Amino acid sequence: MSLVDKFDDQIEPAFASSFDRESARRQFRVSILLVAAMALAAFVLGFAMPIDPTPSMSPVADSAPFAGRLVSVDR
Repeated sequence: MSLVDKFDDQIEPAFASSFDRESARRQFRVSILLVAAMALAAFVLGFAMPIDPTPSMSPVADSAPFAGRLVSVDR
C-alpha cells in the first residue's frame, strides 16, 4: 500500500469551502477593527517616545584607560 492510497479526496473537516455573506462581513469588520487598533497603537507609541535632539552623554572617568577605537558615522 502506497502513501497516496491513505489520503482521501474529501475536503478536510476544518476547512470551510463556502462562506455566507454575513460571516464574510463579520470577518471583514473584525479585520478592519484590528488594522485600526494597530494603527492607533503605533500612533500612541509614536507620541509616547521622548523627543530629545541632544542625546544624553554618560560621564567619562578620566582615570580609566581607554581601550578601543573611536568610530565615526560621518564617513
